[in-house]
Amino acid sequence: MAPRSVLKAYQDADMQSVAHGGRGVDLVLALYDALIDSIGQAEILMSRQEYRDCGRQCSRALTILAGLRETLDFEQGEPVASSLLRLYNSVTSKIIGAQTRRDVTWFQEAKATLSSVREAWAELATRTTPVRTKAVISGFVDAPQASAVAPSGAGVAAAV
Repeated sequence: MAPRSVLKAYQDADMQSVAHGGRGVDLVLALYDALIDSIGQAEILMSRQEYRDCGRQCSRALTILAGLRETLDFEQGEPVASSLLRLYNSVTSKIIGAQTRRDVTWFQEAKATLSSVREAWAELATRTTPVRTKAVISGFVDAPQASAVAPSGAGVAAAV
């Protein structure tokens, strides 16, 4: 999915953070940054033939992807949630493919894909006013007990 279409989908449907369980654009950006960093580190380590450390970075990236996947809200976040699920599944496949084939180009493809989508999220964050963001994620800000927090949220935060 092209970054512009991701941005447009969120603007049109007013779903800045709904697809991710109302947890906010800033958290999503932090997770994307950590994910891209892990894949970049895995790429460097693989090129040095440091496969054990590369595997650790891949594991970290896969944990972050699993956390992102678990926070998708398919009831309120469609069709964006489905598009993001396909993206996360594709990146997961690329990471596993890079490891099994020991081919850094798969890491490079995964980073490029994630970087484009991350830029769309960043653009969305700059266009979202604080008041509007608070209203959209009010289930998280005003009533934490009603927020959709994935059980592995702590694991994802620890992975970052």
